[in-house]
Amino acid sequence: MANDELRIKTVEIAKKHKASWIQLGQHLFSIYKNKLYKEWGYQVFETYCQKELSIRAATASKLIKSYAFLEREEPRIVKPDFTEEQILRKIPDYESINLLRLAKKNKNIPTNEFAELRNDVLNEGKECKEVRVQVKKILETHAPKETPEMKDQKRGSILRRLIGFLNSAKTQLEEEDLAPDYLLKQIEALANKLQDQLE
Repeated sequence: MANDELRIKTVEIAKKHKASWIQLGQHLFSIYKNKLYKEWGYQVFETYCQKELSIRAATASKLIKSYAFLEREEPRIVKPDFTEEQILRKIPDYESINLLRLAKKNKNIPTNEFAELRNDVLNEGKECKEVRVQVKKILETHAPKETPEMKDQKRGSILRRLIGFLNSAKTQLEEEDLAPDYLLKQIEALANKLQDQLE
């Protein structure tokens, strides 16, 4: 194979590779939405993905959500008539699309900065690592400052969860006779001390 022919083939393969996640996402979306995996003997979608496709559930979820986001937000990219030249240049990986999707939901990202991020991902094809850094920087810049009230709410929430856990564990240990009385009393005393911190 001549060098020029190899170069042309490599470009063709790269185009197909970049577009393939969208096709896979589209198929997975249809299978999930229509519960087709049940017709094929799988009770849950995740099992179908793992056993038949060797795709982790988390990866399948990102593919589906990224595809659905593109279909809703940038339908030109998921259309079959999207030209070969555009495919190579403009389709970002599904991880970048997933980050963009999550960024859109984040209320701490201003509209103008989301628009810039969107352009970087959809038109410039920024890689996932770069997108992650960009999102992190935006969030650090616009993160709400923690007020004393917010800190108190956070503290209270954590203490209430801990008290609930301790009371639940004590009840289970007591009912199943899994711990001596002195330990149960210590758990109860700790839960009471934590409760005092809330008042």
